[in-house]
Amino acid sequence: MRVKGVKRNRKITTTEQPTKKQRIINIFLIDASSSMNEYGRYINAMLGVNTMLADIKKDEYTENYVQIIEFANHDIVTMVKLTNEIPDSYKGRGAGGWTPLNQAVGETLEKIIVTREKEFDANVKILVNVLTDGEENYSEGKWHNARGGGQLLGQIIKALESQGVTVTFMGAKNEVNYAIDILNLQSSNTLVHDNTGADILRSYERTVTARQLYSKSVSKGEDVKESFYTKTLDKNDK
Repeated sequence: MRVKGVKRNRKITTTEQPTKKQRIINIFLIDASSSMNEYGRYINAMLGVNTMLADIKKDEYTENYVQIIEFANHDIVTMVKLTNEIPDSYKGRGAGGWTPLNQAVGETLEKIIVTREKEFDANVKILVNVLTDGEENYSEGKWHNARGGGQLLGQIIKALESQGVTVTFMGAKNEVNYAIDILNLQSSNTLVHDNTGADILRSYERTVTARQLYSKSVSKGEDVKESFYTKTLDKNDK
């Protein structure tokens, strides 16, 4: 029965609008130089990437986009274009050649910042995960020269930290030191592997946990410039 004389508020709705999830662009930069063929490094790197992709597909905290880039010689190849349809699996292009580390990271950062401005907005987080088994030895142009090109890249990385960009790095001890000292990476965003295939796979497994914690922090609006890997430490880690 309709009650007469009662004013109805037509603005009231019975359903709430869903909360929009924070977006993350996840970029995997993978060293595909010839040395990656040794000791099962490349094969296990692909296994690690697939573990990462499977975990990202299950992420309930944030909305995720993925891009996969491999680099060797003068080839810096986007193997999986930026997409939020996370691939079920990834095989890789194979390894062979030299290591244009500075150029691969630098060009990727420059392009993804432009992409964010055109297709997204400044609030979209960018997480770049770099894997290498060796040192810079083949970059061209402004990225040429490990120290000079590296210092330029370091300036760019430092400037982007305040713009929602987090660069993480997995490498052997010398390469991690280079990433910290020359590329200006936060030490807490780096992880040392022993250059074996097994340890590269372990590093990806550690990265899965680290990215889960990163995603939760992003969803809460927390600062994610540093402590990407150190958040995963427990009392048993040395």
